[in-house]
Amino acid sequence: MGNNISEQKSIAGLRANAAAFIVNLSFFMGLGLLIPIFALILEDKNNFVRAYSKQTLAITILTLVSFLLNFIIFIGNLAFFIIFILLIIFQIVAAGASILEKEFKIPYIEKIVNLLFVD
Repeated sequence: MGNNISEQKSIAGLRANAAAFIVNLSFFMGLGLLIPIFALILEDKNNFVRAYSKQTLAITILTLVSFLLNFIIFIGNLAFFIIFILLIIFQIVAAGASILEKEFKIPYIEKIVNLLFVD
């Protein structure tokens, strides 16, 4: 193989730089797992194409992991928002009950109060 990348042959007779370009584009087409894996399997000689295949595969995996983490964070934020709104409503009801001289216990909070405070 020569030192000039554009003269090197790769998968299906493509020039090495064209094959590497297709591998890189696969990330943007939603094929970032499939095309690099095929390129790694089919291309056993050209290190230029293999390097770009590995790089694209790694970036795709990192993108998927970050998407999953973002989804988990989104669910956590949604749960926080719902719980926070419920606690505000309970606290408003408790404030109203106290002004009317009635006792109102927020559900499940009594257990937490007993854990935190010893009488």
